[in-house]
Amino acid sequence: LPPSLSPTEPLRRTKMGPGRRLLLPLLAVAAFGDETTATNHRYCIVGAGPAGVQLGHFFFHAKRDYVIFEKNLRAGSFFEKYPRHRKLISLNKRNVRETRSEDFAFRHDWNTLIDVRDSSDRPAPMTARSKELFPHASILAEYLAEFAEEQKDHIHYNSTVSNISRAEGSTDFMVSVLRETGADLFRCGEVIMAHGLTRPRGASVMVDGHEHLTGYEELPESGEAFEGKAVMVLGQGNAAMETAQELQKYTAEVHLFARERQLPDGKMGVRFAYQTHYVGDIRAGRTTILDTYLLKSLDTFDFNAIRDDWRLVVVPCKAGKLCVWGVFGDDCLDKKCKDNHRKGGQNLKYSLPVAQVAKDSALHARFKQLQEKYGDEIVIEEREMSSETSKKELKELGIDPAVFENTFAELKVSSTVLHKNPRLTDEIADLRARNADHDNLRYPMDAVIRAFGWVMDTRMFDKSVQVNLTHRKKYPKISHSWDMEGVPGLYAAGTISHSLDFRKSAGGFIHGFRYTSRALFRLLEERNFGVEWPHVSFELEAKERSCSNKVAEESSAVVADGESSGSCSAGGVKSSAVEPFMAKLFERINGASGPYQMFEFLGDMVLFELHAGNWRARFLEEVPMTHFHERYQDQPRLTWVFKYNENFHGPMVLGPDRIGANQATEAHKSNFLHPHIAFFPAGAANATMKHWLVEDIFTQWGSPDDVEPMRKFLTRVVNAVMANRTGV
Repeated sequence: LPPSLSPTEPLRRTKMGPGRRLLLPLLAVAAFGDETTATNHRYCIVGAGPAGVQLGHFFFHAKRDYVIFEKNLRAGSFFEKYPRHRKLISLNKRNVRETRSEDFAFRHDWNTLIDVRDSSDRPAPMTARSKELFPHASILAEYLAEFAEEQKDHIHYNSTVSNISRAEGSTDFMVSVLRETGADLFRCGEVIMAHGLTRPRGASVMVDGHEHLTGYEELPESGEAFEGKAVMVLGQGNAAMETAQELQKYTAEVHLFARERQLPDGKMGVRFAYQTHYVGDIRAGRTTILDTYLLKSLDTFDFNAIRDDWRLVVVPCKAGKLCVWGVFGDDCLDKKCKDNHRKGGQNLKYSLPVAQVAKDSALHARFKQLQEKYGDEIVIEEREMSSETSKKELKELGIDPAVFENTFAELKVSSTVLHKNPRLTDEIADLRARNADHDNLRYPMDAVIRAFGWVMDTRMFDKSVQVNLTHRKKYPKISHSWDMEGVPGLYAAGTISHSLDFRKSAGGFIHGFRYTSRALFRLLEERNFGVEWPHVSFELEAKERSCSNKVAEESSAVVADGESSGSCSAGGVKSSAVEPFMAKLFERINGASGPYQMFEFLGDMVLFELHAGNWRARFLEEVPMTHFHERYQDQPRLTWVFKYNENFHGPMVLGPDRIGANQATEAHKSNFLHPHIAFFPAGAANATMKHWLVEDIFTQWGSPDDVEPMRKFLTRVVNAVMANRTGV
């Protein structure tokens, strides 16, 4: 639904795409029909953005019954408008070394979806469509529309989902859809929300006078409309930084106001992606305002201006400009203001500082005239200049304390009188600009832009479908199998599923959620059709073994002393028995793209299983780690994931100690992204054996100092498993 529309309001004329409008009729509930006339589908996907068409692609090739509802004219339409200034921040790395695998190359293509078709049948990937490292967003929109073309019979365009409810006496869902031809009702076995974060986060809590702000979603593509203007941008995400960067080409000044964010070390500050390894933080290519701020060119970056008890008051002034003040709860002048200061109250009564002038000056006399006219709405206070530095210290610096022995008259005005008296507001604006005490808000702004990001729109959910939100109401609460908390059968896909790895991995972005969408598909295939998770199995012992079957407790000591390839370990298995298993492990580590982009969240899991008295390793690829640990906790298992050193963040990433290790014996000290392998005995929540591969800038492992320690580690693990002939 459009941001201005609630589920209970009648539908009006609504924009459905660039240059197009769709007239949706005013409909009563009865117009949808009843449950007996509904069209039935196994899966209903809401949204034909990248996550929706990615899931649909998997369903399509599995020949499953599904439908996608898209409110706009074609798939990927989000990118026809956003980002507003049209440059993506997702990498379009076109080339890797010739010897690398296709999946390795896919690690560095952040925009193309997973495509199971033969290469000759696939639409050209993003890397073949643009040579730009950060392409124009319209190219991505075109690619997504082409990718979705094969699903045209499954996608209902110009279809707005207006209500989702539980079917009476069933676990199914009833989905009400408004279309150009009327209203339709669908009965869905399961619903997957892939509609993204579509509702701009408002500014009412942060701004008294928020109706005077310009939303990021309202901005023109070019900043040319702001030629010569002074503009304030509220926010510190990539949308705010993108906006500031575009405006800088045209404006006189850009002032970015934001709140501090928690850093990986628990402190507060600015989150730069290169320091946090999180792609959703401020990207280096968006930081030109730091140059114009710190290299003294009139722009400002006030990254900690927005605080818990602080908000802005915005009042129109000076023929189209905006006068802006920062206020605290202590600036409230009545009970209504104090009660609503932190609740988004509007038109509240605050005391606003205007100017200070020499006592008994001509301007002081003007203050008194204003006070006589407006009564207690105007306050004049006398104050002495003061210094936090002692007179002794000033004298030691060669400063005469006597120069600060002055009395000033300070003018304060109530915000309510400004709302009622535009001419007074204009005079106040002039007084403040000339006489305020170095207040960084003293000059009027030509525009104030809200860029606080987006939240999930939940207004289509009926009271029978209670979706709970998290992360300041940005994302739905979901399990590690992507179903929404307390609503079985309702799933989150794409950006809205990012609550599971927020500020950690890439699940909120195409190069992350293309893999989590595949994992969700595989879970649904398991649950609904009995299709096993993709795996390869390896026999770990032959029926006739040449090694004696000693107790596993001896294996650790023997392996620690060293053994050559093919030698006997104390557990009764030749080290050569792990060769095929190990080869598969290195193949995945050196090429797999899913665990690389969804580091620590997705990885591979090897289950050790006893079949007819012999042990087998079942190698499961690209699994959601938390969910699979819960599922298989009663089995012995080996996992590998990519990870960074937990202390590798902040200034250290460009410091002299940024490289933690460069040899295998010190691999556990690695800082940069590196593989971590761990063994969990049956029933254990924590690993009892661990192995690291040393950080490598090329992310390639396979030299002898990688292979030999890995072979011994895996042999040790297998011997420990085989010591228990019961399999538990």
